Amino acid sequence: MPATPQIIYQPYLAGKRGALQAGVAIVCRTQEEGLLRAEKAMNGGSIVGARVVRVWHDAEADEFGDPEFLGTVGRVPDEG
Repeated sequence: MPATPQIIYQPYLAGKRGALQAGVAIVCRTQEEGLLRAEKAMNGGSIVGARVVRVWHDAEADEFGDPEFLGTVGRVPDEG
């Protein structure tokens, strides 16, 4: 089975002393859905930031490729 793309919305919350804490990642159907979800959560004040990425998933080998960053809102960790 060939690798398939997955769009992942990764929210970030304010942790102790202002540190970023990753929230629960959500698989989205499209890039637009992920970006809309990020904007709505940010505007609603439930997160301090979010990132939307595309990764290629090989289900047979259970491996993921490197993320392709599609969009960012608010505060997120460095990509490095």
